[in-house]
Formats: sequence, structure tokens, C-alpha cells
Amino acid sequence: MTIVVTIVVLSAILHVYFEDIALKQTYTSTLTSLAQTSEEASIMAVNARTMAQQIYNDVTVSKLLYFSTVDSLDTGNAMAQLNSYRATSLFIDSIYLYNPKTDTFYSSSEISANSVWRSGEFYDTTAAEMVKHASDYDILMPIPRKIPFEGLMLSSQEKERECYSFLLYDTLSHNDEKPVIIVNISETQLHKNIDGTISSSDKNTFIIDHQGVLITNGWKYPMLTALAHKPYMQEVLGSEESEGYFVSDVDGVRSLVTYTAPDVLGWRYIRIAPYSVITGGLNHMRAYTIGIALAILVLGLLTSYLISRKLSSKVNHKLVKLTALETERRNHFLALRQDVVRDLLLGSGSSHPGGLNEKFQAYEIALDAQWPFAVVVLKIDRYKELVETYSAGDRSLLKIGIMNITQELLNPCCSSLAVDMGDDRIAILLNTPGPGSEAQARLSENLWRGIQSAVSAYIKVSVSIALSSASEDARGVSRLYAQATEALFHRVFYGYGCLIDAEQIEWLKKKQYVYPVSKEKQLIEELMLGRIAGSQRILREIVGETSGYSYSCYHLAVSHLAFAVNNAVSTIQRNNDISWNVNVNALLAELNETELAEQMYGMFFDVFGQVSASLEDKKNSRHDEVVGGIIAIIREKYMLQELSLESIAEEMNLSATHIGRLFKKHTSSTILNYIIEVRMDKARELLLTTDLPVGDTAEKTGFSNSPYFYKVFKKMNGVTPADFRKNGRLQDTAIQEIG
Repeated sequence: MTIVVTIVVLSAILHVYFEDIALKQTYTSTLTSLAQTSEEASIMAVNARTMAQQIYNDVTVSKLLYFSTVDSLDTGNAMAQLNSYRATSLFIDSIYLYNPKTDTFYSSSEISANSVWRSGEFYDTTAAEMVKHASDYDILMPIPRKIPFEGLMLSSQEKERECYSFLLYDTLSHNDEKPVIIVNISETQLHKNIDGTISSSDKNTFIIDHQGVLITNGWKYPMLTALAHKPYMQEVLGSEESEGYFVSDVDGVRSLVTYTAPDVLGWRYIRIAPYSVITGGLNHMRAYTIGIALAILVLGLLTSYLISRKLSSKVNHKLVKLTALETERRNHFLALRQDVVRDLLLGSGSSHPGGLNEKFQAYEIALDAQWPFAVVVLKIDRYKELVETYSAGDRSLLKIGIMNITQELLNPCCSSLAVDMGDDRIAILLNTPGPGSEAQARLSENLWRGIQSAVSAYIKVSVSIALSSASEDARGVSRLYAQATEALFHRVFYGYGCLIDAEQIEWLKKKQYVYPVSKEKQLIEELMLGRIAGSQRILREIVGETSGYSYSCYHLAVSHLAFAVNNAVSTIQRNNDISWNVNVNALLAELNETELAEQMYGMFFDVFGQVSASLEDKKNSRHDEVVGGIIAIIREKYMLQELSLESIAEEMNLSATHIGRLFKKHTSSTILNYIIEVRMDKARELLLTTDLPVGDTAEKTGFSNSPYFYKVFKKMNGVTPADFRKNGRLQDTAIQEIG
């Protein structure tokens, strides 16, 4: 660790030192390059000034500036001379001569073949504006601008060209309009020179004026873009030093900004280099150093571990063995303590106070066998769900947690010891404090409710508690345990999380219980009739009455009811030919596993529901048979005039009112209407298929007289019987002809 810390600290110091050196070296190199660029720009300006003065002193060219009229020969010679001047330098983009007397521009430029322009027609509109106010511009100082080409309608995509214009005019003349020579230096040529001077710039070198306006095309922004609002540019313009460098955030990239002092033209030269490029080598070195340090650390720790493991293996073996022996001894000791108290509770060990106290002392049990005792039994609620959720080992841990919580809360009040009694029960044996003492006052209902709340909060289970009465000494402990255990059976009435006083349950055992046979008969009658609500109400009454007696009375009542319900179900099966059955032994086994009366009610109610559903299905099936029989009789005897509701009821040996109501419920039609519908169907069939007179047709279909038949037929069919026969036969004839 010491070696690694030393390496890391020294590397950090060297990294900071070398980073500062790298920045200074980069600044020095960049400043030299920028100075060379400034020198190139100055040479460009000197060339432009020299060119303008040569043109100004040229007699041939001066005619275009001052003469009101110039013949074509002189104009041609002057333009040839002007083109020669332009061709002498790659920096020169174009040369303009402005004659104020004729308001004419003479242009030497590769962009246009026309060399003579009227001021109002000249394509370079910005130059036309400049000559009108020439005195506003410094003589022979570069003016950054863009030459517009919209008026030339060029075929190329170029719409404008960046340049630096140098104006030369007579400063002694007081006229507003003066002869002006304009030499335009190409920005492209200057930019190429900058990129050529600083080959590694990656187009991140540019020039600004004193106002922070971009003089050249930058790597992101075009010429004449105002950059003064940029934070890094504000730092450059506001710097008190003529030249320098700093690290700043440039458009979201951490960069090194290097700047020069303003040159003779008033321009500053700026270079922006990504910080990561400058310090890339240092960062790699830092990563390598950290990697080496980590390797040394891992190797050192591994070596230390292997050596320590080899040297201490024997010591570790002894320590593990000693720990195992200690754990085994402690667990065995705890198990023996539990066995002593468990045997006392179950009555299988000696309960004599003298000998028992010796055992208590031997196993460090803080109880006094000669003091009064009480037993509290805790029963875990919903234990069946707990068995399905947790393994036996996990359930044992849960019970240990419950015992620890209980003893911790009981310690301020009395001496106690909790014992696991198997399955869902935990017993607590405690010495009861003397009557009227402060400790006795603490053993109140609030304490036991507090234990229930703590177990629920920390162990996430619910427990029911039964409190026994008190005995004079240890000889009555087994009786108290049996008393509290039996009292807990009454949880079936009190519900989960109940607190039961065993003395009150003892008083209930003295009451004589008589099973209500009359109510059982009422229950069976209601069940036989399919009245489920009544059956459920009577069942609750019978079982609910047993809550005022011992638990055996509850068990007796439930067993009686199970057998009675089983017999009733068997009778219902025989009378109604139903195949399902209820296994009373299985029902009793499930009832014994129920923890609450509501769970027991649910099991009986399920049986009641099955009985009701079966009876309802059987009833519906019997009704379908009755309705089918009525329909069969009507279709068989429709031609008999005496066929009626009463005759059908007499034939079926049923009540006329009953079959009428049943038929209406299942078919939504009365029996009389159905008889008329069947007769009318047969009448329509006879009219279309036979030549019987209408009166005979009425008689054969059961109508008592012809007028009534006519009336009913027309009402149901919209036409008379004769018209119906005629229309039907015409229809048949038309169909045959079409076929």
C-alpha cells in the first residue's frame, strides 16, 4: 500500500508539472506560428499598398481617374496596364478605378469580361457605396468585406467572395467625391497561407479585429461573424496582457486558446487546440501509471495473502475446531435447558421444588421452583400457510425469534423462560410476582398485546395467547400448561390474535350442554327443500351456542352436524337420482384442521351450495319434461275440438294452473295460443295441398265452426282462407313456369 500510494502521489505531481510544461511549449510554438502568419498578412498589406501607389503614379492609368473623356485607345492601354498590375500577385483578386467626373468604374477582374461600368450598374454594390464616402475609410488600410456577384448572373454556385479592400484617394482634396483606387486582396489566398504556415491547425486558426469580428473564414463560422459574445472571446478582448494563452470551454470542447497582440493592421491572431490533443500523451502515461500501481497492489496483496495463509493455516485449524466445540457445547447446553422446562410442562420430569432448583442452577435457568408459577402458551396463527412457505429449519428460526421477543419484553417484569413445544406452540414458564407489586402491575393485558404487536412487526406472523391461572410452586406447572393449551382451542370463536384467560374457560367447562336436536331437524328440512339461506342461519345458531361451553361441546356439535348433513345428502341423492356424494370422514378430517369457526362454516356452506345446485338442475330437467309432454299432446290431438288446458292437465295428472304457468315460463306463450298456432299450421297445409272445402278444413283442424275459423285465419294471415289458397296456387304456377 505504501509503494502504491508513493507511486500515485509522485505521478500526480509529475503529471501536473508536465501538463504545465506541455501547455507552455504548445503556447510558444503556436505563438511563433501566429507571428509568422501576422508577418505574412503584413507583407500582403505592403504589397497591396505598393500596388495602389504604382497605379496612382502611372500616367497611362491616371487618365481613367481624372479625365472627363477618354478615347477608346487610351482606355484599352490603361486597362491592359491595369490587368498587368493584377497579374503580378496571386493575392490580388481585382482592381477598381473610380472616376467621379464620369461616375464610372474601371474594373480588372477575372470574374467579369466587362471592364467599364456605370456606377449604378456596377455589380460590386458595396464598392459603389464605399467610393461615395471614401473619406470615411483609412487610406491603404485593409477593409474586410464580401464582393456580391448577384448582378452578374454567374453560372457557378458562387454568390459572393470574401476579400480585403485597400482604398487610395487624394487626401488633400476637399470634394465629397474623389477619384479612388481600390485594390481587393483575396481572403482565400490569405487563408491558404495561414493553413500552410500552421500545418497542424486543422482549420482552428483565425483572425479577429479589435471588436471581436472574424476577419477570416473560421473552422466553424464564416467571415465577418461577430464572436465578441463568446465567453472565451470576451476573455481575449478583455485581457490586460498583449498576448497569452488560457484553457477554456470552446463550443462544448475544453481547449487551449492562444492569442497574439494586435499587429500594425489592428488584427489579433488566435489558435484554438483541443486540450485532449495536447495532453493525450500525458493521459496515456497516467493510465499506464495507474495500471502499474494497481498491478503492484494486486500482486502485493496476493503475495501477502498466500504467505499469511501458509503461516496461519495451523492456527486457523485450531481456532475453527475450538469455535465448533464452543458452538456445539452452547447448543447442547441450550437444548438441555429446553428439555428440563419442557419435561416440567409435560409432567414427565420431577417437579419437586428442592431437586428442581438444583437443575435450574445447573443449567443457569433464572427461575425459583418454590415461587408461584404461571404458564402462557402462544399459538402461531395460520400455521398451515407457514408450513407451505417455510422449511422446518426456517420455521424453527421464526419460533426462536418469537421466544426472544417475548422474553425481552418479560424480563423487566419477572423471571421467565420460553420453550418450543413443537408444531405451532410456544410455552412460557414464569415466576409470578407478588400481588400488588409493581412487577405484577406490569403483567397486564397491555403487555401481552405489546408482545403480539412486536411479533407481528418483526417476525411478520400473528400469535394467539392463552394465560393460565397461578400455582403455589413448580408442582402445578403441568396442570397449568394443560389448562392454557385447552383454552387456546377457543381461538375458533375469538379469532386470530386473541388473548384468552384460561380461568374463564375453566368456568365454561362446568356448564351442562344439551345438543339442540330440534334445530338440527329444522336444518335438515331446510336443506331438503333447497333453502340454503335458512340452512346457513340455523347452522350458525347451533355452532354459535357452543361458544359458551367447553371446546368438546363445539367438537360434539360439529360432528353431529357433519353426520346429519351426510345423511340428508344421501337421502336427496336417492330421491333425485343424483350421483355425487359427501364423504363424512373426509369432511370431519378437514373440520379438525380448521382454526376458526368461519372456516368451518365455509366447508358446510360449500356442501349446501352443491345440494342447491343439484336440486335446481333436477328441477329444471323435470320442467323440461313436462313442457315437452304438453307439446306432444297438442301436436297429436290438435284436431279434437275438446282439446284444452283442462284436458291436457287431466291427462298429465297435474294442476291446470301449474302447467299453464310452467308452459308460459318456458315458451313465452300460453297453451291455448300454442293450440291455435298448431291448428293454423295444419289448416294452411291442407288449403295448399288439398281441394277440401274450407268448412271441412276447419273441422279437420279442430275448429268448432267455420265463422270462427274464418275470423281467426284472416286475423293471423291477413287474407281469407279462399284467397290464401288462390294466391298460393298462383305462386306455385309461376314458379313452375320460370323453372
